[in-house]
Amino acid sequence: MRPLHHLTYSSAAASVLLLTTKSPKIAVACLAAGVFVDLDHLIEYKNYCGDNWKWEEFSSGSYFNTKGTVKVIFHSWEAAAVIWGIVLKKGLVRQKSFLYGVAVGYILHLVLDQIGNNLNSMGYFELYRWIIGWKQEKLIAV
Repeated sequence: MRPLHHLTYSSAAASVLLLTTKSPKIAVACLAAGVFVDLDHLIEYKNYCGDNWKWEEFSSGSYFNTKGTVKVIFHSWEAAAVIWGIVLKKGLVRQKSFLYGVAVGYILHLVLDQIGNNLNSMGYFELYRWIIGWKQEKLIAV
């Protein structure tokens, strides 16, 4: 999914959280997490291209096809489970915690990517990507 779509959906979710919790910190956390999960694309592209940055290649995601691997480390259902586990175990929803906003934005981002990108159902599990050597052809939905 494109960054603008993540910004749009995360803004909507942040608005709902602001209305329901009356907490600006939760809303800001949701918005930030929903968008900044994609910072791992910058890390991956920098590792791939070094100083030979090409905006078109980066913004289109075509570098994934060229390099043949997908290592977006922040796109992980395992990380989402850990974050939500902490939020639920510590009662952070009732406490209107910043981490609750992060958890909502993070899970929203992953759900949107799972629906909107052409990866199979295992594509956002970091352990699975590691097991298959991060090979893109094993992640593409058929």
